[in-house]
Amino acid sequence: MRCLSDHSVFVQSFYLDREAGRAPGDGVHKIYPGAYIKVFDLRQCHRQMQQQAAAAQAAVVAGVIPRSGNVGGGSPALGVLAGLGVDDLRRLCIVRLSFVKGWGCDYPRQSIKDTPCWLEVHLHRALQLLDQVLHTLPLQEHTHIL
Repeated sequence: MRCLSDHSVFVQSFYLDREAGRAPGDGVHKIYPGAYIKVFDLRQCHRQMQQQAAAAQAAVVAGVIPRSGNVGGGSPALGVLAGLGVDDLRRLCIVRLSFVKGWGCDYPRQSIKDTPCWLEVHLHRALQLLDQVLHTLPLQEHTHIL
């Protein structure tokens, strides 16, 4: 991302959180005018999806976390992964931006929806990879993941 504006852009990015050593979704990153910064990495996102889905399934199989049924009446592959929902994994595929005004714990606006101009970018290829990850999880007799 390159900020060509005279004003800062504020970004919520799991990639930037990881690079900054913060908890995922924990912070909003200020991109100064004239700055150029990477805000998303498809390979890292895909690895994270695979790791989180595998860890959640392993926890279910090991009995650490109770198994969950399907959500939304959709495909069984879209079931809840041991307390880690599909929406949690989908958030890895989203970058949120606001222009001029920041939000979150460091700003008076607690939500991006409180900023005058914002957008949410759903990264299509990352969402395709998420679908593949969910559909390639091995079927286990003791789980309802697939």
